[in-house]
Amino acid sequence: MKRTIDIVLRTLHVGECRRVVTLGINGKDLAEKFLQKLNKDDSRKWHQMATRIAFVSNFPTYEHKENFKHVGDGIYEFKRPGLRLYAFYDEIGDERQLILCTNGGSKNTKKEQQADIARAKSLQQQYLTAKTTQSATFTLEEDQV
Repeated sequence: MKRTIDIVLRTLHVGECRRVVTLGINGKDLAEKFLQKLNKDDSRKWHQMATRIAFVSNFPTYEHKENFKHVGDGIYEFKRPGLRLYAFYDEIGDERQLILCTNGGSKNTKKEQQADIARAKSLQQQYLTAKTTQSATFTLEEDQV
């Protein structure tokens, strides 16, 4: 018997064009964990990131080198000085316009940033694989942070 894959999408913000969510896979939600730690450690930086998330959600597609840019293979990064939150676009069920946040990190070194991007790609692939698996369950949590 195949193991069930539990996907939980937690709403961060619903904009005019997109819903921005964190992506939890089998109880692990690295983006939510990153944002909670950021809010606890430095609420000013958290608010700056939340402002970027809200802004980007108001456009069908958006890219800006200082706020939200493509870093390759369908992965984007919400940016603020020294911090990155990685994400990708997708559609699921009635939710046609999603931005799924996978993980975050500081921009200490190029090596750490590349590892964070690789982690985002891996989470994206796990999610896309789960979408094609009948043993996957999907939950959309509406509570906005």
